[in-house]
Amino acid sequence: MAAKHPKPQDIEPATVIRSAAEPLVKLVELQTIPMENGILGVAEVTKHIGFPVHRAYYIRDVPAGQGRGSHGHRALRQCFLCLRGSVRLSITKDGRTEVVELNRPNQAAVVPAGCWRDLSDFSNDSVIIVLASDEYDEADYIREFKDFLRWEAGDEPLTGVPYLDLKRTPPSVAADLELAMRRVVKSGTYIGGPEVATFEASFSAYCGARHMVGVGNGLDALRLALQAWNIGPGDEVIAPAHTFIATTLAIEAVGATPVLVDVEPDTGLIDIAAVQAALSNRTRAIIPVHLYGHPADMDALIAAVSDGTGEIKILEDACQAHGARYKGRRVGGLGDAAAFSFYPTKNLGALGDGGGLITSNDALANDVRMLGNYGAREKYRHETAGGNSRLDPMQAAVLGVKLDYLDLWNARRGELALRYFLGLAQVRGLNLPAVRVWAQPVWHVFPIRAPGVRDALQAFLAERGVGTNIHYPIPVHLQPCYAGRWQAGDFPAAEALAGSLLSLPLDPTHSDREIDHVIAAIRDFFSR
Repeated sequence: MAAKHPKPQDIEPATVIRSAAEPLVKLVELQTIPMENGILGVAEVTKHIGFPVHRAYYIRDVPAGQGRGSHGHRALRQCFLCLRGSVRLSITKDGRTEVVELNRPNQAAVVPAGCWRDLSDFSNDSVIIVLASDEYDEADYIREFKDFLRWEAGDEPLTGVPYLDLKRTPPSVAADLELAMRRVVKSGTYIGGPEVATFEASFSAYCGARHMVGVGNGLDALRLALQAWNIGPGDEVIAPAHTFIATTLAIEAVGATPVLVDVEPDTGLIDIAAVQAALSNRTRAIIPVHLYGHPADMDALIAAVSDGTGEIKILEDACQAHGARYKGRRVGGLGDAAAFSFYPTKNLGALGDGGGLITSNDALANDVRMLGNYGAREKYRHETAGGNSRLDPMQAAVLGVKLDYLDLWNARRGELALRYFLGLAQVRGLNLPAVRVWAQPVWHVFPIRAPGVRDALQAFLAERGVGTNIHYPIPVHLQPCYAGRWQAGDFPAAEALAGSLLSLPLDPTHSDREIDHVIAAIRDFFSR
């Protein structure tokens, strides 16, 4: 018989659980301003509460001996103010219970998400105001304490695992994002300005480079770098045959010729020997792709193409590799320049499109900024026929908030990847991702290979409620837009990957139990 768990309100005050850890309930002193015609009390969102307020309600006239609350919230954050009288607030989270007495109108109790809460011992004249982070949502409530314990332990029924659910932003981050966006709206600066400059400085420093130029998207970051190097008609740019098509579209956009090379069969990364074989006197640049968050072998690539003149540029396509490390160094500062995408699904994703060009070359940074600003370095003086490609302040503010969490989120991705490796290591017929000894990947994608049965496995997982993806089902050289330029069989490793790869759910918001569900489903498929 399962042990009976008492409700927090049943715990006697003398036995209330307290911990030396950071308090669950944050008590804050509100600003009070005595005036001739009364006292003004002020609760500032950023200074006192810490989250935007979208709902307010009050509690009064509670009968003697009765309580209120006795429920949990998954994501809601609340701030309790006792304007008159007194009340006892009990909060339970992660096996800890804290009790506070609210009896002063100039003190507020801020309660985080994921708590069980009870209000009791109301004085007969008490008036309680509650400020909430979101409007009423019945789905966020947990009505029974046993259900709260089950939810907190991750034991709720699991019906499926989404490949990616962008709505799963942690509540604390969501609040910070809303405050950042409000700051932008209030500023009145919607193009350029301090939000963009601050994020550019932060992200370039994060990558170990001197400059970042915010642009409209990852494709533009690639294209503008090539354009700034005056790469165009008659020039060749080498790129891997296994990548997202934006890599080669950037080459086409400047009028240069994409020269595809095959990839390593186990990693999907650009094959250095194939690059050497493809070099010609028309080669102006190489775009290695840090695919799926795993860095390419940059030192070997630079050594393979170095002729001492520096005429062959190395442009990192780091659109999937925010924070990945190569021999201890973060990608982005390893070549002549690097392109990043901040598409919402990326490890560092905006709330829309966005991109950035990273470089330590002053002239390149200035030229890219000029080209993305209608070809102008100063207003109304256009040096060349440029275009419009800029990172807007709203996205920069969002990315600035998320950058503070990036390493933590990448570490969580690493934990889940390890869980896959341990759970699927002995499955016959399944190939797990290869990781080079010099790499610290950030697992933008966890790609398994299931030769001959990939499509059947994907269908089987879908029946179990497991979402998957394929990166990428059609290799670049076989895309319809390139019909007649290359043929099937030209790049066998890339074609083999396109026919066997399957991307599994892996996001910082996935739980261990969800990953275990995926592992169990895959093992069931291969044990049939």
